[in-house]
Amino acid sequence: MRLSTPLVIALLLVSARGANAAPSEAIGSAVTVVNYVTATLDTEGNERRLSSGDDVRQQELIETDADSRSEIELNDLTKLALGPGSRLLLDKFVYDPDLSGGAIVMSLVKGTFRFITGIAAKPAYVIRTPAASITVRGTIFDVFVQSKNETWLLLIEGGVEVCTESGKCLVHDQPGKLIRITADDVEKPRNWTNLNRKQDVSFDSAFPFIVTPPYIDPTPIFTRDDIVLADEEDNYEPPKQTTPASKSDNDDYTPPPRKVKKRFYQDYPREVHYREPRRSRGRQILKKGIKVGIGVGIGVGVGYGIAKALGRRKY
Repeated sequence: MRLSTPLVIALLLVSARGANAAPSEAIGSAVTVVNYVTATLDTEGNERRLSSGDDVRQQELIETDADSRSEIELNDLTKLALGPGSRLLLDKFVYDPDLSGGAIVMSLVKGTFRFITGIAAKPAYVIRTPAASITVRGTIFDVFVQSKNETWLLLIEGGVEVCTESGKCLVHDQPGKLIRITADDVEKPRNWTNLNRKQDVSFDSAFPFIVTPPYIDPTPIFTRDDIVLADEEDNYEPPKQTTPASKSDNDDYTPPPRKVKKRFYQDYPREVHYREPRRSRGRQILKKGIKVGIGVGIGVGVGYGIAKALGRRKY
């Protein structure tokens, strides 16, 4: 199996300096315990039930029941929250506040977790899952161990470097986005809506500490809606503006003037034109006929009168 560089550094620091806690020595305590939570010393196999305020020890396996949870704080102020049905192995704790360096190694075996970095030097932290190893950079993140071949990681703050068993590594520094890790691959950070295989489990089950913030981190940076209902920004492209071909990209675009349709009175804005009302053609014919008839009648009458007068003169 390939060891990551940070893990090698941490192991070297162990041999060089620091106080390596004995398996039975307390390295932290249980801050909160809800329902049934146990601690089993890896070297002895003796199981004990944890209560709030109890010590936790190096090489202990911490387990929460299906309806239980617990929160732990280590001596370097590292904080851990375990969701329902989770298993955490405290592999190694080497820390001395008077010395730099150290080695803090833990395995997230199963379930859901929140990890908050303490005050030890950042290269000292190595978090293992069945599919990968994670090193931190002053960080808050949630982990869901889906199976021995698959892990999901949601970054809350800071950054992490994730390396698979096959040696593929990725730096994740985009808070609010998730990565999916398998034994051979680390997918790029993406929103929940685009996470592969998200249909296998609900968001609330995978990341319960987003839904209900833990006691050790009561002020949430992200809400459930921030993660689940986030818009897809990776594929978003702003609309392009259409500019005239003669304009350069640096010029301000001026739209062409609007065309105004001319009206019949446009050339005489201050005058009022009177139009004679239109009459029907029948009335015009009738009027013309009346005029003609009157004219003919008058002509005939005048002619008759003249003829009558001339006839009288003859006799």
